[in-house]
Amino acid sequence: MGVVQMFSWGLSAGPATHDLDVLTDDQRVVLRCLARGHEDHEIARVLGVGLQQVVDEVADILRRLDLPDRVAAVVFAHEAGMLHLPFPR
Repeated sequence: MGVVQMFSWGLSAGPATHDLDVLTDDQRVVLRCLARGHEDHEIARVLGVGLQQVVDEVADILRRLDLPDRVAAVVFAHEAGMLHLPFPR
């Protein structure tokens, strides 16, 4: 699904306006996990860090990308090409 299709479905406000360079490598990993549907405690376990560190990273990701919530972060990750999931036809 391309950005145009997501826009037409109301999933985003248009093309991503931010560059992933504003995120640290660790934050990109957290965002990718978030976009795959993992909860904070799962991300913490997989990455071997504390739950509070993941919570803080998610909050910082939202702040740096100027996103309102986790759902917007997931849409952003998909629009930025961070991961590709098959969509049913």
